[in-house]
Amino acid sequence: MALVVFRSKAAGEIFMFAETARRIFEIIGKAEAPRGVITAEQVPEALARLTAAVDEEKAQLRAAQAHAEEAERRGEEDAGAGARAITLAQRTYPLIEMLRAAQKKKVEVTWGI
Repeated sequence: MALVVFRSKAAGEIFMFAETARRIFEIIGKAEAPRGVITAEQVPEALARLTAAVDEEKAQLRAAQAHAEEAERRGEEDAGAGARAITLAQRTYPLIEMLRAAQKKKVEVTWGI
């Protein structure tokens, strides 16, 4: 499984599985490529898109939890079934922090395989 490395003068390197990076590229509107850049001018929009996607997922998880609790109250069998998956928020937290630091310092974020 390939790794993607995100770099910025504002933060340390971040290593991420390519599958997770692909999802992030889709969210922020970047084409998947072996190398790329989020320019200093693009950082605020990329950060906004990524945090919006995380917020949307959190809302969906809260709704699913409420549904599961209601099903459990009604005595339905599979109310608590299913493993807890690693969330988008957990996977993207380091990159969100890197984007915030890059925005503050007005520098780019690059990636490569």
